Amino acid sequence: MSDLHQIELQKSKIGYGIKIWLTFEGKSILGAGWAKLLETINKKEVSSLTEAAKECGYSYKYAWNILKRIENRTGISPVITSKGGKGGGGSVRLSEWGDYLRKKFKHLNEEIKDVKERLEF
Repeated sequence: MSDLHQIELQKSKIGYGIKIWLTFEGKSILGAGWAKLLETINKKEVSSLTEAAKECGYSYKYAWNILKRIENRTGISPVITSKGGKGGGGSVRLSEWGDYLRKKFKHLNEEIKDVKERLEF
């Protein structure tokens, strides 16, 4: 096989990726995985962090740490929580801040998809 033929074969295997994330004062606060958690919490049929975490494939603790990290970096919690009774059953929903971050990431992600489509080669 000639070098030229091999190069042409290899060209078909080239692709690219684009990742985005939101930053706050230079620190990362929301990438695709964390945005997925906010999107899941935003669903009407999801009422607890346990449910949202499970749907995202996260442990409850990891999901809680994501939310706390966003809060620690921005000073505002992305969620509003309420405690359940004796047996648990607390609820979670996005705060105005969390909804803003969710929408901002979603909008930027859609813009990037448009750019990626224009760049296809």
